[in-house]
Amino acid sequence: MFSHILVPLDGSDNSKSALQAAIKISRYFGSTITLIAVVDATRMTLAAGNIPLDIQGELRKRAVEVIDEGKKMTEQAGIETKTMIEAGSPKTVIVDTANNSDCDLVVIGKSGVDAINRLLIGSTTAYVVRRANVQVLVVNAEE
Repeated sequence: MFSHILVPLDGSDNSKSALQAAIKISRYFGSTITLIAVVDATRMTLAAGNIPLDIQGELRKRAVEVIDEGKKMTEQAGIETKTMIEAGSPKTVIVDTANNSDCDLVVIGKSGVDAINRLLIGSTTAYVVRRANVQVLVVNAEE
Protein backbone atom coordinates (compact mmCIF):
# COMPACT_ATOMS: atom_id res chain seq x y z
CA MET A 1 0.00 0.00 0.00
CA PHE A 2 2.78 2.45 0.91
CA SER A 3 5.95 1.89 -1.10
CA HIS A 4 7.60 5.28 -0.62
CA ILE A 5 7.26 7.48 2.47
CA LEU A 6 8.37 11.12 2.67
CA VAL A 7 9.39 12.30 6.14
CA PRO A 8 10.15 16.00 6.67
CA LEU A 9 12.62 16.51 9.53
CA ASP A 10 13.43 19.69 11.43
CA GLY A 11 14.97 18.32 14.63
CA SER A 12 11.82 18.74 16.72
CA ASP A 13 10.46 15.98 18.95
CA ASN A 14 7.41 15.78 16.69
CA SER A 15 9.52 15.19 13.58
CA LYS A 16 11.48 12.48 15.42
CA SER A 17 8.20 10.82 16.42
CA ALA A 18 7.05 11.06 12.79
CA LEU A 19 10.22 9.26 11.70
CA GLN A 20 9.65 6.53 14.29
CA ALA A 21 6.10 6.05 12.96
CA ALA A 22 7.39 6.00 9.38
CA ILE A 23 9.93 3.33 10.31
CA LYS A 24 7.14 1.14 11.74
CA ILE A 25 5.03 1.64 8.60
CA SER A 26 8.04 0.94 6.41
CA ARG A 27 8.77 -2.32 8.20
CA TYR A 28 5.17 -3.44 7.67
CA PHE A 29 4.93 -2.48 3.99
CA GLY A 30 8.59 -2.78 2.96
CA SER A 31 8.61 0.93 2.08
CA THR A 32 11.50 3.15 1.12
CA ILE A 33 11.80 6.32 3.20
CA THR A 34 12.96 9.68 1.91
CA LEU A 35 14.08 12.10 4.59
CA ILE A 36 13.86 15.78 3.69
CA ALA A 37 15.14 18.83 5.54
CA VAL A 38 14.38 22.29 4.22
CA VAL A 39 16.71 25.23 4.68
CA ASP A 40 14.30 28.13 5.03
CA ALA A 41 15.39 30.50 2.26
CA THR A 42 12.97 33.14 3.50
CA ARG A 43 15.35 33.98 6.33
CA MET A 44 17.85 36.70 5.52
CA THR A 45 21.50 37.08 6.41
CA LEU A 46 21.57 39.52 9.30
CA ALA A 47 24.29 41.88 10.41
CA ALA A 48 25.32 42.51 14.00
CA GLY A 49 27.35 45.69 13.88
CA ASN A 50 29.95 45.11 11.18
CA ILE A 51 29.89 41.31 11.49
CA PRO A 52 27.49 39.52 9.12
CA LEU A 53 25.71 36.53 10.58
CA ASP A 54 25.34 33.76 8.03
CA ILE A 55 21.98 32.37 9.09
CA GLN A 56 21.61 30.34 5.88
CA GLY A 57 24.94 28.60 6.55
CA GLU A 58 23.87 27.78 10.10
CA LEU A 59 20.49 26.51 8.91
CA ARG A 60 22.16 24.31 6.27
CA LYS A 61 24.57 22.95 8.89
CA ARG A 62 21.62 22.13 11.17
CA ALA A 63 19.76 20.49 8.27
CA VAL A 64 22.75 18.21 7.63
CA GLU A 65 22.84 17.25 11.33
CA VAL A 66 19.10 16.51 11.37
CA ILE A 67 19.29 14.41 8.19
CA ASP A 68 22.33 12.50 9.47
CA GLU A 69 20.52 11.71 12.73
CA GLY A 70 17.44 10.52 10.82
CA LYS A 71 19.53 8.44 8.40
CA LYS A 72 21.23 6.76 11.36
CA MET A 73 17.82 5.80 12.80
CA THR A 74 16.60 4.32 9.51
CA GLU A 75 19.86 2.47 8.87
CA GLN A 76 19.70 0.92 12.35
CA ALA A 77 16.18 -0.25 11.48
CA GLY A 78 17.39 -1.71 8.18
CA ILE A 79 15.21 0.62 6.07
CA GLU A 80 16.24 1.70 2.57
CA THR A 81 16.56 5.47 2.83
CA LYS A 82 17.13 8.42 0.55
CA THR A 83 17.94 11.91 1.82
CA MET A 84 17.32 15.42 0.53
CA ILE A 85 18.27 18.88 1.70
CA GLU A 86 16.43 21.60 -0.19
CA ALA A 87 16.27 25.36 0.13
CA GLY A 88 13.06 27.36 -0.04
CA SER A 89 9.87 27.80 1.91
CA PRO A 90 9.45 24.60 3.97
CA LYS A 91 5.71 24.48 3.23
CA THR A 92 6.04 24.64 -0.52
CA VAL A 93 9.16 22.49 -0.77
CA ILE A 94 7.53 19.64 1.16
CA VAL A 95 4.28 19.83 -0.83
CA ASP A 96 6.11 20.11 -4.17
CA THR A 97 8.29 17.13 -3.26
CA ALA A 98 5.27 15.08 -2.20
CA ASN A 99 3.31 15.98 -5.32
CA ASN A 100 6.14 15.60 -7.82
CA SER A 101 7.86 12.45 -6.60
CA ASP A 102 6.79 8.85 -6.41
CA CYS A 103 5.94 9.00 -2.71
CA ASP A 104 2.51 7.83 -1.63
CA LEU A 105 2.56 8.91 2.01
CA VAL A 106 3.91 11.89 3.96
CA VAL A 107 4.52 11.29 7.66
CA ILE A 108 4.96 14.66 9.36
CA GLY A 109 5.13 15.95 12.91
CA LYS A 110 2.17 17.83 14.34
CA SER A 111 4.30 20.92 14.84
CA GLY A 112 7.92 21.81 14.33
CA VAL A 113 10.60 24.01 15.78
CA ASP A 114 9.46 27.31 14.25
CA ALA A 115 6.64 28.46 16.56
CA ILE A 116 7.03 32.14 15.70
CA ASN A 117 6.62 31.50 11.98
CA ARG A 118 3.62 29.28 12.69
CA LEU A 119 1.92 32.08 14.61
CA LEU A 120 2.56 34.61 11.86
CA ILE A 121 1.79 32.68 8.69
CA GLY A 122 0.36 29.30 9.69
CA SER A 123 1.46 25.77 10.31
CA THR A 124 3.62 23.91 7.80
CA THR A 125 1.80 20.72 8.79
CA ALA A 126 -1.63 22.22 8.11
CA TYR A 127 -0.41 23.50 4.74
CA VAL A 128 0.91 20.04 3.80
CA VAL A 129 -2.35 18.38 4.85
CA ARG A 130 -4.36 20.80 2.69
CA ARG A 131 -2.11 20.81 -0.37
CA ALA A 132 -0.46 17.40 -0.72
CA ASN A 133 -1.93 15.09 -3.36
CA VAL A 134 -0.92 12.03 -1.35
CA GLN A 135 -2.02 10.71 2.03
CA VAL A 136 -0.61 12.55 5.05
CA LEU A 137 -0.17 11.08 8.52
CA VAL A 138 0.28 13.68 11.26
CA VAL A 139 2.18 12.42 14.30
CA ASN A 140 2.32 13.95 17.78
CA ALA A 141 5.47 13.75 19.92
CA GLU A 142 5.49 10.83 22.28
CA GLU A 143 5.57 11.86 25.89
